[in-house]
Amino acid sequence: MISTRIETKEAFRMIGFKATLSEGGAVHAPDYSPLKTAFFKSTLENGSMASLRPLSESPYGFAAIAQEDGKVLYVAGVQSAKPLPDSAGEVLFPGGQYLVLSGQGGLSRLAFDRLEDEAFGGILNEDYEYVYTGHPVAEVLTNGNPMDAEVEVWVPVGKRDAD
Repeated sequence: MISTRIETKEAFRMIGFKATLSEGGAVHAPDYSPLKTAFFKSTLENGSMASLRPLSESPYGFAAIAQEDGKVLYVAGVQSAKPLPDSAGEVLFPGGQYLVLSGQGGLSRLAFDRLEDEAFGGILNEDYEYVYTGHPVAEVLTNGNPMDAEVEVWVPVGKRDAD
C-alpha cells in the first residue's frame, strides 16, 4: 500500500556518484529502472558506496534523480554536509514542500519504481493542487534492507497557481 502526504523539509545536500540516464527528457521514465539498478549495484560492488558511509549524517540510504546540464542523472550516495571525496559530486535539495510517497515490501528498486510511477503517472496531474518544481527527486531507503524494503520518494512540489 502506498501512502502520501505533503511535508515541509529543510534544505539538505547529498554527496555521491553520478551516472547519466538520458540526454534531456523527463526526470521520470520507466526505461530508467534497469540503468539505475545497474549503476547502484556497481557502486556497491566497486566499494564506492562503502567509501561514503563514514560521511553519512543520516541512517537512511539515498539516491537522487536530477537534471543537470541538459542531462538526467542518477546519483547514489549519502546525506552529508562534509567535504566531497575525490570523484564524488553533490546534489542540493531545496527547503520547501515535498510530496512524500511511502511504501514497503519487495525489492527496493521495484518499490521506488511503484512510488515514482504513482507520483508522476497519477498524483501529479492537472487537477492536483501541487506541481512538480523540477528540483531533484530523492529515493530514500528507510529500513536498510533492499530485499524487503521500506522506502520513500520525496518529490519537490509547489502550490499550483490559481487561474
